[in-house]
Amino acid sequence: MTAYHNLAQADHCFTVKHVAADSWWILRTDLPTHGRRSSIPRVVFFGTSEEQVKAWLSTRTEPHFLQH
Repeated sequence: MTAYHNLAQADHCFTVKHVAADSWWILRTDLPTHGRRSSIPRVVFFGTSEEQVKAWLSTRTEPHFLQH
């Protein structure tokens, strides 16, 4: 699933990964101006629960895409 948050000006994409029972990661991939993704995402948040991930995402105010 992909959600769009202020799509017109989004310059990056967050991807949520459930890596283990108590390990949740959020990866950020920058989106170049021509619309293709950067090939190297970077981890911007580690959490131990889905609630922590949702809380961190809710604090983001910049335009972004979100993939699960």
